[in-house]
Amino acid sequence: MSERPDSSDDSPGIQVSQRRWRAKKAARAGVAFGSWASGALAARRLFAPGPRVRALTYHRFGEDQGDPYQVTPSAFEAQMRWLAEQGRLVSLDDVAAFVADRRALAADAVLVTIDDGCRSLYTHALPILRAYGVPAVAFVCAGLIGTDATGSDHGEGFLAWDELGRLREAGVEVGSHAWSHRSLGRASRAQALDEALLSRRVLEEKLGAKVRSFAYPFGTRADFSPETDRLLEEAGYAIAFNSMHGAIRPGLAPVSLPRVKIEGGEGLHFFKLAARGAMDAWRAVDHLLWRAQQVRAETSADR
Repeated sequence: MSERPDSSDDSPGIQVSQRRWRAKKAARAGVAFGSWASGALAARRLFAPGPRVRALTYHRFGEDQGDPYQVTPSAFEAQMRWLAEQGRLVSLDDVAAFVADRRALAADAVLVTIDDGCRSLYTHALPILRAYGVPAVAFVCAGLIGTDATGSDHGEGFLAWDELGRLREAGVEVGSHAWSHRSLGRASRAQALDEALLSRRVLEEKLGAKVRSFAYPFGTRADFSPETDRLLEEAGYAIAFNSMHGAIRPGLAPVSLPRVKIEGGEGLHFFKLAARGAMDAWRAVDHLLWRAQQVRAETSADR
């Protein structure tokens, strides 16, 4: 998957320059460790009490140090081990019931989600998910299943249908990431509905199981809206996630839930803080990037 030409953030298929890598890591570290050092995390629990859980977003797994969307298998194992030891892992069923205020969950519980359906999900991540009993969700683009790395920026092919079936047999729930990884918010209503419906229909036919969950491709503020949320409900999805950082609380719209992105090149201490809410404040950056995109588009239109 390639970078959108008007994207202001890293796309899931992009190698970034060392300068941009360092700047991004410094910014993320500043938000995470600043939240901890300033006492903001403790203050939130004191002055804004209430249950909250988080959905963590992964993409690929491997040893490429230049790809922010690739987490090393050793780092992923350490993260899953810690979550398992802390008793923080929850399933999609748990989150759906929590949002509907039908189930209480442990403070700062975590749902593990993995986007795109790249082969490293099967080769690198699945053994770790099995080892620690992680009830993960894999969001895949049905139209890309079984395709190779030709034309792919990240040089990694996608899962074959039999591999996707084995993932499901191992306890990984399969959700939709649209048919072709197209932005629903930038498509016409008819095109967006086709992306949502076709992906769900083909996944259910191939896997022989109901597909009820969706993750917005890209998932920035430009890629979803109340209209696309309603469209997903029309297409038969019960729960959906975007990529805006933040915690999930009871009462939120179940088809527009936030997630927290996990990147490569960040240590276990950073991960622990992110799982506890230290990256929730990055939501402000998400909104700033969206507004910058709007201003740029408006300026281009006026020329």
